[in-house]
Amino acid sequence: MTVKEYMIPVYAVLVKAGKREIESLPEAYVIPVAEYLATQEEGTQTPGK
Repeated sequence: MTVKEYMIPVYAVLVKAGKREIESLPEAYVIPVAEYLATQEEGTQTPGK
């Protein structure tokens, strides 16, 4: 299965909203979506915490 780049943030929104579990995503998207979510969380951390 080819990963469509535009679907990574779409799946990430669904996972973050609780509409989908990351384990229920198509196998090819699990790692890219997890990495995307990790990158998003890194950007929201406040310094010193």
